[in-house]
Amino acid sequence: MKSMLQLVEGKTAASWTYSEEAAADLAICEPDSALARAVMRQAIQRGRPRCVSLVRQGATAPEDTQAVYAPLRVSDFISMLDATLAAQDIDTSLTTQELVAASRAEAVAQNEGFLLAHALRDIVAKDPQRTHVITRGDVSIYVQPAQATVLATKDLSPELIAELAQASGAVEVRELGSNDSLPAESELRRHSLQYLLWNCGQLGITTDLLPWLPRMARFRLQRWPDFGRLGHKTWQVRLTSILMNNAYTPQQMTNLAAQPIANIRGFLNACALCGLLTHESLAVEAEVEAAPAVAPVTKSTSRWSGLLRSIRNALHIGDQ
Repeated sequence: MKSMLQLVEGKTAASWTYSEEAAADLAICEPDSALARAVMRQAIQRGRPRCVSLVRQGATAPEDTQAVYAPLRVSDFISMLDATLAAQDIDTSLTTQELVAASRAEAVAQNEGFLLAHALRDIVAKDPQRTHVITRGDVSIYVQPAQATVLATKDLSPELIAELAQASGAVEVRELGSNDSLPAESELRRHSLQYLLWNCGQLGITTDLLPWLPRMARFRLQRWPDFGRLGHKTWQVRLTSILMNNAYTPQQMTNLAAQPIANIRGFLNACALCGLLTHESLAVEAEVEAAPAVAPVTKSTSRWSGLLRSIRNALHIGDQ
């Protein structure tokens, strides 16, 4: 967005600047993202910013927003900026309008149900020998990555984890120092770290993927989830067996598993938090699909033809 603004400088009805604050005139949002939902609520309350969906290949725009399509052309970008002025009845003689781009989605999403997930991700990524305490309301969770355990002041039922993951408000995260001590063992409830990560991802906000997961990608699994300890549904086992061998988009998974997109996103979020998920860029796959097709090989009647053809292909014999 910053680069596009430089390209259109002097070509729009008003001068525009890039902003990382939600109090802007225009927001470019991924469809169905936390940013889009937050912006539309704010637009209803305050009349701004205007929300425009950036629709990529295979996605659809929400009915209540206008849309531009990726890759975004300069002419469409200029039209969008000028249309924002007209829609909001902004005097073009004013100095500068502000544009907030989709890169703010992560920051907004943190206030839309991903705070606990972010806290757990940061703790796991840090020194595993350190213990951190997460405090939300009257619940304190002591995370011990080295022992792969968590100790909590309340029993972490799936329902409580979902409540903690979805609640709004601040999450306090503190690293315990050498002089800090844990409460008495009798006052704490022990769970595995994987159990907390899995349920935080699966039962948290499932209307969107975790903010750090790519939207335009196919996903696959590197390892099987420990369903015996974590619990599972039949469709998750079936989908796991598929994702161990091939990568698919979340939308494709809805057909493979016969599940709504919210369930698929929750499953992918849980796998991502547990370190089981990997992805492939759709851009790379598009290049592969665009490669010229190889001419079909004429079938031979020799019983050795298949073996010889495999050897030739492996050694690139006959390549032009």
